[in-house]
Amino acid sequence: MVPVEERYFLQKVKLGQGSFGTVWRAVERENGRIVAMKQLDKASLPKRGVSPADIEREVSMMKACPHENITELYDVFQDPSSIYLALEYCDGGDFGDKVKERGWGIEETEVAGWMRQICSALAALHRKGICHRDIKPDNFMVKGNGADMALKLADFGLSVVLP
Repeated sequence: MVPVEERYFLQKVKLGQGSFGTVWRAVERENGRIVAMKQLDKASLPKRGVSPADIEREVSMMKACPHENITELYDVFQDPSSIYLALEYCDGGDFGDKVKERGWGIEETEVAGWMRQICSALAALHRKGICHRDIKPDNFMVKGNGADMALKLADFGLSVVLP
């Protein structure tokens, strides 16, 4: 397996911190594409009740459902201490922060567009028999802004297949 550092340059820019790991900004060396690199600490996973099968399930759920409103998974790497998921970079942060930032100044048409994107992501998952089980504003990432703003569902750690 190719080491993550061979394919990506991990910048010292922390995009987020969760109970299972850290998300860093990284640049793909071959083409300069910016990605979000989710680094999961192998030592802390069992302490939190997460098994290797849980990580494999998360990866397979993301791969099973390519969609314009679901964060794209580009690659997976691991070394002795960490598992890395190279994910689509969303420059606008999480949707929960975006809504708080905007406050009451949000237009109804804008909200309708956001709801269409959220429902579209969920419908795509449900067509594949996938239940996300952690839908909340903070698990939608924002890509772009203004009329080009897209919501991208992320964090498939609790998702399961429910035929």
